[in-house]
Amino acid sequence: MYNLQSFHSSDLAMQGMLAHLHLQGAQAAQLSGAQQLLFPSNPRSVCDEMGLNWWAALKLYEDGWLSFSPETTSRLDETQEAELRFVGSLVLAGCDRPMLANLLRNLPRPYAYLPGQLYYEWSTRQWKLLPDPKANPEAAFTEWLDGLIQNGDVSSLSGILELATDALARLRIHPAQQEFRKQA
Repeated sequence: MYNLQSFHSSDLAMQGMLAHLHLQGAQAAQLSGAQQLLFPSNPRSVCDEMGLNWWAALKLYEDGWLSFSPETTSRLDETQEAELRFVGSLVLAGCDRPMLANLLRNLPRPYAYLPGQLYYEWSTRQWKLLPDPKANPEAAFTEWLDGLIQNGDVSSLSGILELATDALARLRIHPAQQEFRKQA
């Protein structure tokens, strides 16, 4: 995995291309299509549940951060609820108007992003899709091992070795037991 900061200034074109790829990845966390919910919430109840001040939600619409008016929307569809929760959580985290403008400037609207699938990388100032460790468990495991090596965590590495040795020993069963398992 490449770190965009490690590139030299002569590689600006490559940085721009990689930034575009990261943005496309972030869009994978965006809900598209307004699916009606079986039990739709109203904007005020979502705000109450989140702890978001109702006036702040109205101001988010007024300032253009929400694509719908919480005041005139009686029932939220899936996209509207995700948008209110995403932008509202940024406000709850302490983001003011200039910070919202900075954080959201490269994300396409509506801001209906699934929060558990997206993160903001401060060093590159980009939204990125969280990697799915189940999609490539060997790569995630290798990355974890590399981190343990870099930190000199001999204890954890020794524990992993013991677990791997035990797992391999359980796979090496007696040939008679293998034949019995095939028949069962």
